[in-house]
Amino acid sequence: MSDRLKMLRGKHWAKLGIATVLCLPTSTMGWGQDAPAVDPSTSSEVSQDSNPADLKDSELVRGDLIVVVGAAGEETYEPVFLEWSNTWMQLGKTAKLNTIRIGEAASNNEQSDLQLLEEALQELETDSPRPLWISLIGHGTFARNVAKFNLRGPDVSADQLKDWLAGFKRPVVVINNASSSGPFINALSGPDRIIVTATKSGNEQNFARFGQYFAKALASIDSDLDHDDAVSIREAFVRASKGVELFYEAEDRIATEHALIDDNGDGLGTKADDLRKKVLTPEQLLMLDGKQAGRMTVAPVANSLNWTDDQLQRRDDLEDQLDALRMQRLSNPAAFPDNQWADHLEKILVPLAELYHEVESNSPP
Repeated sequence: MSDRLKMLRGKHWAKLGIATVLCLPTSTMGWGQDAPAVDPSTSSEVSQDSNPADLKDSELVRGDLIVVVGAAGEETYEPVFLEWSNTWMQLGKTAKLNTIRIGEAASNNEQSDLQLLEEALQELETDSPRPLWISLIGHGTFARNVAKFNLRGPDVSADQLKDWLAGFKRPVVVINNASSSGPFINALSGPDRIIVTATKSGNEQNFARFGQYFAKALASIDSDLDHDDAVSIREAFVRASKGVELFYEAEDRIATEHALIDDNGDGLGTKADDLRKKVLTPEQLLMLDGKQAGRMTVAPVANSLNWTDDQLQRRDDLEDQLDALRMQRLSNPAAFPDNQWADHLEKILVPLAELYHEVESNSPP
């Protein structure tokens, strides 16, 4: 290893190279406790509440977040869904997102929540490097091969949401925390899309607890496995899935929900157990989701790194090169003998380390 590369070693070294050097997918650990959530706001907002005015003029809006609170069905679920949505609202504020909440019981809007959701999407930029986040909190149904998310009034189907998002040429993240949400992956999967569902199919129709654990995981820096001062969707997904698993074990009940994540556009989804496997064949790695989700973060801490759009694109390009190099070595080890492997890595890792140093230099201490 060159002196230059050694000099650039820092707190992000684990993220940059260790998993690649070992030719293993980034491993994730099991979790035994719930993470503390960000303190939610207790104030009641109207059905649609955007927060860009709260940001200073010098601060950049990092994207858009739509939090949709569905029909509670029973009164016992109202405070539960409100707590989850409050965590998301606080996350949006901390991450400098333009945040909208739809579906609160206190709203007297004459339009249905279905109309509000459609209009909210129509008013957003469709072509942007900054992501659009959509979090669906509530119940879902699956009947006659149609999956829906239950709103107050008319429900929204997976196919409707697919149509509304068809023209978006920007990163889109959809987190469906509801029961029967699995088919949303089949409908919404595509390039530059990250889809997370609380269930693996439409037939898992019992109340899903995944949303509780996912919101807490996103809001806790303890979920940050690669120590880059931000929690990725992949990290939150793995931790939340483990939390759900431990809940059913503690209750001595058969699990009725199995979350999936899809970010490679194949519409199949991957379970957290598969992301935790340390040894995979090249064929398995090609089908495995989580690569893009490992880069997408909502920052729960005030001193997170300040990435520009250009820097994020440069990072993604370098990490794509890193992933491609790993796959080449796994597919044909003889082409990358050990005495030459470090040289191949250095050509990518040095620019990547320099990029992190550049970003750190312009970020809060």
